Amino acid sequence: MKPVAEACLRNQQPIAEVLSDILANAKAVLELGSGTGQHGVYLAKCFRHLKWQLSDLADCIPGMKLWWQEASLDNLCEPIELDVTCDDWATRRDYDAVFTANTIHFVTLAVAEALLRGAAKTLQKGGLLCIYGPFNENGCYTGDGNRQFDQWLKAIDPEIGIKDIEWVEDVLRQCGMVLVSRRQMPANNLMLVFQH
Repeated sequence: MKPVAEACLRNQQPIAEVLSDILANAKAVLELGSGTGQHGVYLAKCFRHLKWQLSDLADCIPGMKLWWQEASLDNLCEPIELDVTCDDWATRRDYDAVFTANTIHFVTLAVAEALLRGAAKTLQKGGLLCIYGPFNENGCYTGDGNRQFDQWLKAIDPEIGIKDIEWVEDVLRQCGMVLVSRRQMPANNLMLVFQH
């Protein structure tokens, strides 16, 4: 039975709407932390001009493959195992866009930094990094829902939680990337787009 993430069902359409112009000229997208694979399947259906590469840790691959097999889309690549903390992953392929949704608040600062730096490294010149999720601003929550969510995350692991936009910008600035778009999304989420 295919794994289902309810959050994906709620946010896939708003994400597709905001990405429609952002990814209009892209050709190959690497999705980091694809989870169930639902976003990738939905977005590959919406954007048939894109080659969409699903990826995640090994334990996510079997469930993701169920979504991939059922979708049977010629522009959706077979899921690959990818650990962002491994030094060599960012040299595997060149992409003109990287997409990640609801990932960096579920990991430590060190893992989030590895994801961001690796994404910047794997992108071609002019490439786009699209990050969807909740963020803090100037060390403050942007809403009560985000505060409660962050408390829930930290109860699971004190080392994880919602990251500051300023921290993300700083890490990516060191990699030669700048914030070019910030879109408000439902439920206090943002779509941040960085470019080389």
